[in-house]
Amino acid sequence: MHYPRYRADRPHRRPTRGAPSPLVFVLLITAPAVVAVAALRPR
Repeated sequence: MHYPRYRADRPHRRPTRGAPSPLVFVLLITAPAVVAVAALRPR
């Protein structure tokens, strides 16, 4: 019996159109944190 040669499927990349990039999530979390720290700092 002959089996076809094994080929691992490459992971399918999801279309990134309309999907926010990880940088957007980082900025959404970092920006308010920086503003809060600046507002709470003693002057």
